[in-house]
Amino acid sequence: MYQNWILPTDKMQSTIKELLDALGCSLEADTVLDYIQNDPNYGNSNLSTKQVNEFAQRLALKASNAKIFLKKYEDLKSRNTDNLADIIALFYKLVCDEKKSKCSKPKVAPKPILGDNKHQITKEDLPQIKDKLLKAVDESKKLVMKSFEEKEAKLRPNWYSSLDLPNWQKDHPAMSWDFPKEPLPIIASLSGVPVASQENIIIDELLYVFSGIPGNYIVHQPVKETYDPRTFLISEDLDDALKQIVQQMLPLASNYSIVRRFIEQCDMWSGQVLHALVAAIEILLKDYYTMLAQLETEHMSANLTLQKLWYFVLPTMHTMQVLAAIVTNIGKSELRGGAVLTVLHDKTNTLMGDARAQEISLFLTERACRPYLNILDQWIHKGTVMDPFQEFMIEDNELINKEELPVDYSADYWEKRYCVQRDRVPKFLDKFTDIILRTGKYLNVISQCGKPITKTNTEEIKYSLREQNYGAIIQKAYAYASKSLLELLLKEYDLMGRLKSVKNYFLMSQGDFIVQFMDATEQELSKKIDDIIPSKLESLLGLCLRLSAASHDPYNEDMRVELLPYDLQFQMFKILSIETEDEKEYKQNKDCPPLTGIETFSFGMEVKWPVSLILNHKAIACYQMIFRHLFYCKHVERLLCRVWLYNKVVKRFSEARLYADAFALRQRMLSCVQHVQYYMCVEVIEPSWCHLIQSLDKVNNVDEVLERHNDFLESCLGDCMLTSPQLLKAVTTLCLVCVQFCTFIQEMHKYFVDAELNSMLGSTYDSSDYSESQGCGGATSSASADSFSRSVSRYGLRFTAALLSVLAIIERMARDNNTNKLRNISARCLSSVPVPGSASRTRLSLRVPLRAALHGRAAVRARHHRAHGAGQQHQQAAQHIRQVPL
Repeated sequence: MYQNWILPTDKMQSTIKELLDALGCSLEADTVLDYIQNDPNYGNSNLSTKQVNEFAQRLALKASNAKIFLKKYEDLKSRNTDNLADIIALFYKLVCDEKKSKCSKPKVAPKPILGDNKHQITKEDLPQIKDKLLKAVDESKKLVMKSFEEKEAKLRPNWYSSLDLPNWQKDHPAMSWDFPKEPLPIIASLSGVPVASQENIIIDELLYVFSGIPGNYIVHQPVKETYDPRTFLISEDLDDALKQIVQQMLPLASNYSIVRRFIEQCDMWSGQVLHALVAAIEILLKDYYTMLAQLETEHMSANLTLQKLWYFVLPTMHTMQVLAAIVTNIGKSELRGGAVLTVLHDKTNTLMGDARAQEISLFLTERACRPYLNILDQWIHKGTVMDPFQEFMIEDNELINKEELPVDYSADYWEKRYCVQRDRVPKFLDKFTDIILRTGKYLNVISQCGKPITKTNTEEIKYSLREQNYGAIIQKAYAYASKSLLELLLKEYDLMGRLKSVKNYFLMSQGDFIVQFMDATEQELSKKIDDIIPSKLESLLGLCLRLSAASHDPYNEDMRVELLPYDLQFQMFKILSIETEDEKEYKQNKDCPPLTGIETFSFGMEVKWPVSLILNHKAIACYQMIFRHLFYCKHVERLLCRVWLYNKVVKRFSEARLYADAFALRQRMLSCVQHVQYYMCVEVIEPSWCHLIQSLDKVNNVDEVLERHNDFLESCLGDCMLTSPQLLKAVTTLCLVCVQFCTFIQEMHKYFVDAELNSMLGSTYDSSDYSESQGCGGATSSASADSFSRSVSRYGLRFTAALLSVLAIIERMARDNNTNKLRNISARCLSSVPVPGSASRTRLSLRVPLRAALHGRAAVRARHHRAHGAGQQHQQAAQHIRQVPL
């Protein structure tokens, strides 16, 4: 507290102020003194000289200039300043140890509020209340000014903070060309002065007032806001006729004052556009000052009357009025950059009927546009943004080297690296915004590839009311940039070859490679994901690439294997749940059963710049989802073909007819899976691919390439039944039933052989001795053992129910989306649905809802055949419908 101090209060404040000035922080001396006064622990710390020196060195690291602070500290120390150690410790606590200071800051007891129930307001309290209100108003003004200054500080370039610029308007207000801020009284009287002499005096006064200098008989009044019109007081002794003429001419001085205030409000960080506008206004004001000098010469020659003065300044009044209106609109809205040009452009268009005013506005607009159009010229011809004051419409959001970019950078580059700031787009360039953005991006990609960029157009971009003057230059630059980048991608970086390579591997067009790879990795991919050795898969991938026809692919070395931590269904559901109510559910890490390699495997590809703009991280992810779907269906087909091999062995048994139902179910499953694969590969992917290749031959720029490629991926994802959660889940369930049936038959194969051997040896063999529960991954086990025939029938029911569920969803989607493509798979897979009324009718105990669904599927088949004009088949389908029991 203050009683602990030996120093007087003024000397203490001086010491604190010297240290604060050397430190260069935002603390104030009053704040530090208040803290000292309310801190009971202050002055009780016993610090050693070593600790104080250490605190001073740490404070120097926080100072704007460490050398100056340390020099000041040594100077105070050499003068044996009392309590210097406590002051340094307090500064360290406030500046360096912010968290601790916030926690340990002494609490000040709240002061009583006037006007509460315990304190009645009296007349004696009114001056105190008035002082408090005035103080609160001043504090609020300071907060507003502080927030405004912080907002302005964000707009300043980084190098601005290192400049030590004087505030000459504050330090030297007399240097302003505008009227002083303080009002001045009328210091002379015209009473008794003849009218002729009054006229000469008032002419001299007006010439001063027109220049922003207050007179003796005409004085200015202060303005509340920066761009408010200024009013003037005229001596009451002036003749009424002269006073009326003077009042008519004073708006010229008021408008001049507004223009001058606008000019002096603009500083070095206001931006190049405002600087250019101010320079253009100064050119007009130079003519204005020349006119005042000529009028003063006339006045000194006694050839100027008040009527002549009114006649001479009348045209200038209109010009100054236009200038004042423009700068007021800009200044009040605090506009910068392109927004300023929009205001100037609109003002120029609205002055069509006034040739002189439009000429002035056009001159200002053309001059203010020059720095902005220079930045535009650099962007559309070099692909670089030189915008130190953040005024240009294009904003560069990332300033790093291409070598330091993350893996998924290319996915966001095209959309996020350069973006358009709509509030900075001048109205006369709004039509060309998209073209301007793409032109610079094309050139930027070319420059990042190390290719030189030559400026094809030497014509300077100039503002004009006719957009054809600069529109032609922009269009020409865009045509050159788009053509150059497209040729770079297609010819030098072989984009089409890359796309064909992606199709061979991810869309499984390279058939021999896929078969060899699945044969080689079958054992490894059947393991749990934690037991798989990725390096072994990489080796097998390289071996298969070298031994198959894929060895001729120039990009086969970019292929790699990936084991994703989730299955395809979870991946698609997580993507489709974005921005929905289920998104939070998929973001949480849930415990999921261990996955096998087949469920998590996918190919990956390393794509280099600039092809990675097209085959970016998002595009590769889409290809991976399609591949995982095709790969799993191919895996199911291979399992069913292996069951067919088992069936060939069983057919030679004496009791082969007992396994006829299993043979039929296997064939139905195989037919269904093959139809699904045929539909995706032949009816979806191949036509979409052909359409993509044809459309890429007609594109004119990279944006069209991206658009066509994205359309291709979206089409394939949708038609391959991946974008509908219900349909994907139904197809996954259908494949799972097939896998479980294959596992069951594989486990039962040894019992087939044992049963045949026992039959050959004459022993009895009861198929009820084994149960379905002995098959791993098979149907649900029960307490009593089921016979082999009942288990097969149960799998048949599950398969039929899953297939009918798929067909029902397809039918609903085809009806809602008004598309017939999905109906093709319905027509193909209907052959896998058993027809009631056959010999198997007694074994298939279909329930009523299932039979109703079958009735609906048969109707679908009838409609499909009717659409293709198959009359006889339509009659058979209709007869089939009638045979379905209700």
